[in-house]
Amino acid sequence: MTTPVIVGWPQLILFLVAIIGLGLLVSSLMGVTRERTGGFVDKNGQPVSHRRRRFGVGRALGGVVLVALAVSLLWGTFMVQSYLGLTADIPVASIRATQIEGLPHQMSVELTQYDKDGHQLASKTYLVKGDRWELQGNILKFSSWLNILGIHSAYKLTRLEGQYDDPNMESNEKHTVIVLNGGDDDFFKTTYKQAWSSPFVDAAYGNAAIAPADGLPYNVFASQTGFYPKPAR
Repeated sequence: MTTPVIVGWPQLILFLVAIIGLGLLVSSLMGVTRERTGGFVDKNGQPVSHRRRRFGVGRALGGVVLVALAVSLLWGTFMVQSYLGLTADIPVASIRATQIEGLPHQMSVELTQYDKDGHQLASKTYLVKGDRWELQGNILKFSSWLNILGIHSAYKLTRLEGQYDDPNMESNEKHTVIVLNGGDDDFFKTTYKQAWSSPFVDAAYGNAAIAPADGLPYNVFASQTGFYPKPAR
């Protein structure tokens, strides 16, 4: 499976802001009290100094302001990073399906797959029975706190199939099933069984993008929750 880690300039700036906020938080907590040096003479007449921390009202007020500022920076960083993670969709394929003239309910499907960086992996044309194409795959949805760190849901394209518009044909006619990328892998099968008890994985499931064989090009994206098709422009 592919597990994208989304860390660009926006994320780096946010992490820097988070570090600054954490530093302000520690500094403000340490600065609420201040250290004073005192001294006395022991029974042998030798001077002895000691240090003690005393509460300073002015410094305490400044510390409260710094704490509020630090917490605001941390909270804002996590919220923005969560938004960037939720809206960062990964292009996984482009596809164009055209009905074959003279052959009802048969499509010529051009499929191009991409890696997580948008580089082309494979491009093939398939003969598929049906009126709509269906691109299936596996989704491994991680916990939200991992999304804050830039870890996108893992995904893998596993099948290309066709669907009929007529429900009766969908029930009775033959279907084309083309296995992609070796189908379900052992990692997904193992995680699928254990996802309910994992602190890192919210869910593991199958998902599909579906569109008609209208001859138009579509781009297929992987979001945090699944695949979806979008007409190419």
